[in-house]
Amino acid sequence: MELTQVFEVQRSFDRRHGWNRYEKCRTPEEILDFMRHYVLVTVEELGEICRIRKDVERDNKALDVEALRRELVDLFIYLMQACMAVDMDLEKAYLGKMEQLEERFAASIPDNFDVDRRK
Repeated sequence: MELTQVFEVQRSFDRRHGWNRYEKCRTPEEILDFMRHYVLVTVEELGEICRIRKDVERDNKALDVEALRRELVDLFIYLMQACMAVDMDLEKAYLGKMEQLEERFAASIPDNFDVDRRK
């Protein structure tokens, strides 16, 4: 599935459940209001990831990889909603950022670095 399709699945779900408030972001004030919501829910999900880490490090529990994956998906959902609030093409922005990073860090890649082997 293409990233644009994933965004459309999310948008459709959000509309059915009334969670598409990002579509009403027309003014800078509305965008900032939505971003306040985005920050709160993102911090909440990061807190869940911290709890998973604490369970392992402090309480000596086994790492619950499935729980970690669920929290990462939650973060991705909120990221998609934030991107839609500012009418952002995440794929295009990501590829542009990668080009910038390649140019910026091209000189720091050792000549003997094998991308396939990650040496």
